[in-house]
Amino acid sequence: MKTSSEGIRLNKSFEGYHRRLENGDCTAYQTLLGGGKLDRPTCGYGTTKGVTMGMVWTEVYATQRMMEDLAEAEFYVAQYVKVAINQNEHDALVLFTNNCGPGNLQKLCRSLNKGDRHGTATRLLSFNRAQGIIEPGLVSRRHREAALFLKPVEAPAEPAMPQTVQKSLEPPSGVTIATATTAATGGIYTYFHQFLDAIGMGDPSVPDGWQTQAYGLMSNPTVKSMGSQLWTLPLQHPALLAACAAAGLVLWLRLRAAQ
Repeated sequence: MKTSSEGIRLNKSFEGYHRRLENGDCTAYQTLLGGGKLDRPTCGYGTTKGVTMGMVWTEVYATQRMMEDLAEAEFYVAQYVKVAINQNEHDALVLFTNNCGPGNLQKLCRSLNKGDRHGTATRLLSFNRAQGIIEPGLVSRRHREAALFLKPVEAPAEPAMPQTVQKSLEPPSGVTIATATTAATGGIYTYFHQFLDAIGMGDPSVPDGWQTQAYGLMSNPTVKSMGSQLWTLPLQHPALLAACAAAGLVLWLRLRAAQ
């Protein structure tokens, strides 16, 4: 497990960026401890390994060295923690180890590996002394680490879902308007020709003159043109198409009944 971006941000705020020069770089420094002793040379974000006085680092390099320090702390957390931990617990332990060292992490893990998480957070608060003296900065840091350790991990936000479902413009089951129109038109066509059969095709009860006049009328160019226009009109208006189909059905039924 790697330290999260929030853990990295917290570590930077804990350590600070020292000692900053006018051009934005930083140089090594030493702090005065109790009894007049000087602490180890430190540079950038609290890095001490391999640092000697007189060193000058860029901010980018200081961040790189800090990430190396955190990677070493992550190694010790993975080695000493024997129970499953979440991201916040991991980050808190890494920040603690980076500041207090792996030996103190081992002490802290005695309660954690027994499953006592609240006891671990309480125990963490006691590591607040430097040279036997309580340091306000360490008190504040330990409280923030303990708060992070006990903070529940937030679940990832679910993607926003639409509150209404838009009706699909696609016809159901692959049936298109053209398919329905064709079927209805075919029905009208069938009824129409059955009607023609009834008025002339081999029916001796129908006068020959009526047949001649009917077929002559159908052969007239003007009537054909009007018929073509009337034939396509229902296809453009579904309601009219349905009415024509119903009328054709009624006509056909009456003709059948009259036979």
